Amino acid sequence: MPLGKFGKITLSWAIITVTSLSLFVVSKNSINARRVENMKSRERMRRSNEGDYEEKYRKFA
Repeated sequence: MPLGKFGKITLSWAIITVTSLSLFVVSKNSINARRVENMKSRERMRRSNEGDYEEKYRKFA
């Protein structure tokens, strides 16, 4: 069944729309995963600096 001119245009727009939305979702998930990993590493750094330390290890002079 051959498509007319408008059928081809509609099919093209449908493919473009689905592809764009799919790429947007993949990109969003990737960014969120990176953000969560950054937040975890910041929390690890914050926790590593808690507690009592002896002065000889914390001197800056």
